Amino acid sequence: MKYLRLLLAALLALAALLVAAPSQAETGSAVTVSGTGAFSSLKVTVSQTTDLINQTVRVTWTGGQPTGPSGNFATDYLQIMQCWGDDPAGPKREQCQYGGLAAQGSPVAGAWTRLRQVSYGTLKDGLETIKPADGKQAVVPFTSVSGVTTTSTGEFFTAGTTNEVPLAKTRLDGGGEVDFEVQTALEADGLGCGTVVNGAPRGCWLVIVPRGDREVDGTEVGVGDNRPQLDSSPLSQTNWNNHISVPLKFQPVGDSCPLGAAERQTSGDEFLSEAVLRWQPTLCAGGGTVYGFTQVPDGVARQTVVSDNPGLAFMTDPVPQDQVTKPLVYAPIALSGLSIAFITERQSAGEGVVPPEVWQRDGEQITEMNLNPRLVAKLLTQSYVLSLPTRQDYLKGNPDSLTLDPEFLRLNPDFKDSGRLMSAVDALVPTVDMDATTMLWNWIKADKDASDFVNGVPDPDGMKVNPSFRGTSLPVSNFPRSDLTCAGTGLLASCALDLRPLANDMHEAGRAISRGDTLGKAPTGFATPTGAPELKAVDREPQGQRSLLAVVDTPTAERYGLPTAKLRNSSGAFVAPTDSAMLAAVAAAKPGAVKDVLHLDPTTTAADAYPLTNLAYAATAPSALDKQAGADYAAFLKYAVGNGQKPGIEAGTLPAGYVPLPEAMRAQTVAAADTIAAQSGQTTPPPPSGDQTSGAGAGGASGGDLPPASDGSGGTGGVGGTPGTGAGPPPNAPGGAPLAVKAPPTSTADQQNVAQTRPTPGSPVGFVRYLLVILLAAGAVAVASGPALTRLSKRMGR
Repeated sequence: MKYLRLLLAALLALAALLVAAPSQAETGSAVTVSGTGAFSSLKVTVSQTTDLINQTVRVTWTGGQPTGPSGNFATDYLQIMQCWGDDPAGPKREQCQYGGLAAQGSPVAGAWTRLRQVSYGTLKDGLETIKPADGKQAVVPFTSVSGVTTTSTGEFFTAGTTNEVPLAKTRLDGGGEVDFEVQTALEADGLGCGTVVNGAPRGCWLVIVPRGDREVDGTEVGVGDNRPQLDSSPLSQTNWNNHISVPLKFQPVGDSCPLGAAERQTSGDEFLSEAVLRWQPTLCAGGGTVYGFTQVPDGVARQTVVSDNPGLAFMTDPVPQDQVTKPLVYAPIALSGLSIAFITERQSAGEGVVPPEVWQRDGEQITEMNLNPRLVAKLLTQSYVLSLPTRQDYLKGNPDSLTLDPEFLRLNPDFKDSGRLMSAVDALVPTVDMDATTMLWNWIKADKDASDFVNGVPDPDGMKVNPSFRGTSLPVSNFPRSDLTCAGTGLLASCALDLRPLANDMHEAGRAISRGDTLGKAPTGFATPTGAPELKAVDREPQGQRSLLAVVDTPTAERYGLPTAKLRNSSGAFVAPTDSAMLAAVAAAKPGAVKDVLHLDPTTTAADAYPLTNLAYAATAPSALDKQAGADYAAFLKYAVGNGQKPGIEAGTLPAGYVPLPEAMRAQTVAAADTIAAQSGQTTPPPPSGDQTSGAGAGGASGGDLPPASDGSGGTGGVGGTPGTGAGPPPNAPGGAPLAVKAPPTSTADQQNVAQTRPTPGSPVGFVRYLLVILLAAGAVAVASGPALTRLSKRMGR
């Protein structure tokens, strides 16, 4: 088994999980449109309509009628979908991605409201032109951007992939809001949004179909003997005539950088993914240098930077000095945070159980949450009863879920009534080892209540840790799944790691919970060709009934519109990962073991500091670079701390979720870039000194207002569609000893310790990332949790 783990870990280390840059913040591209006819008082605002990638946009509205009656979806709601269409007047109903959630039964709504079917028995739409024929139902076909027309939409979208919102609630005040996931051609090839056509990315449409209290035949629902709720599809012609279209403009998918251009290698942890890939298209514009990016764990990045081909590596903690063989240069490059993101929508026990002012708000988001270290420890140790496939005696007396935990409710009283039916039991976490994960566990370890809980001391209400985690030696660099309980037998066996798995990375975790997806799988009762139980994806939690948490970086949380919890720091204050709170953590940081590389302490007692702030550094060994490579990497760094620190949604800017670096840190990075440029290409590198250098003075920073971004740009570079190589093996061999890093194969021209270059195919970043997720799925769990392989081997032997 240890060889299997090593193989799978190596696949993970070498795979490039690339992601397009995020752009979640509301901007000047917001658009407000009005309804017509009976819906003329309705005004709908879409928060962002340009420079879109796969992300969420906030859709808000005013002037509607409250969804009802009694908070149910009988009348007066919105139905939202994404469509393609080249006609400036808007899309046709055949061009819309809708109907994928036809089998969803919750929340309860009319018989055909989630379908593309437009024949309804005795209910007739006098304007409908599609008629039943040959004993079949009338269905609006889907026509893809490639010209394929079908009534079997599974070829293009399914319940697991569609982004439609079939039921969006209007509040008692006539307003409402939802976060809508816009999809590019990489997620929805039937729409083709963002593909480059005639030199420009293809636009798409966000379509809103408002529904009132009248059916397609003109009858008012709920009156007399009329039907009690709307039943017809939004694609039915009478309903479609009321649709509102908002044009969407996307960043280009593919062709961001010149094909065949030489590519400079960069690699590092996921905290840099969003920023680097936002900067790349600007850097490579006009034939500039292409900077490929390989997403790898911090440990692999550290091994890469001491190899013969270091490129430019990004990490949180520096290389231990006893592993340094040549002088290294460090430069601060990105400030963000690790967060507990969540999506929680009010779910009370309903009318007659809670007051009307509570149940009438069901479906609305709760966007404030306080968590202390012990609560986070509970979420990460499978200690809530429903985190396992079946109730276990050793968890008897524990709350079923987070929102039934008395400790949680004391800190979050808004959930007392509105969280009664929520099902949050854990946090979706990445499988990859990260320095930031070690920081999180250190934050838990430093809190006596949390540390005692992990060691088996019950909380004041009697809740106890899952015994599989009792006495865990903290900190660890990953999120173990130590309880591998299975329920049922044979083809119906349901196991904890199937129902509550780990995500491949933080991006997958954040996107999943924003879609209501636990990533869980349940047995179908059938066997696979190998005889193992066949598993299918667990249904997504529907809009209005989501209650999920995830551990993600702050840029991912912003990208997918996820609120982030306030965490209790060592001063006792609950602090959110705001710009000022993360700058306060930097201001309180002390120099670490390596000169000028700050150590951010999650246990700092600074009252306003966010405890899980992450400061990433770029590192390289100038003596291992040739002169041109040194100049290219210096140019990259100067751009990153120049125009790359300006917040925005356009290519080349700093994505939401990052904090612009303080001026002192930018100056430190510029000085480090100058050092790299000056020292690269030396035939006889100086011996390593006792202190590694980071190129400038102390990188400390104070909180408060930031000075404007410097105008320094320095260089060129761009989207590298291919993952880098030479990432190295996993951080440690099975026995725990560090593994030597073997440099990737080099050509004859590369024998002088030069940075690796290779041609880039210019393929889309997002496509590479999601393609590799398929490869990683089998190995991801093994890397983070050894016990998972034990369970796998047992099941294979059944």
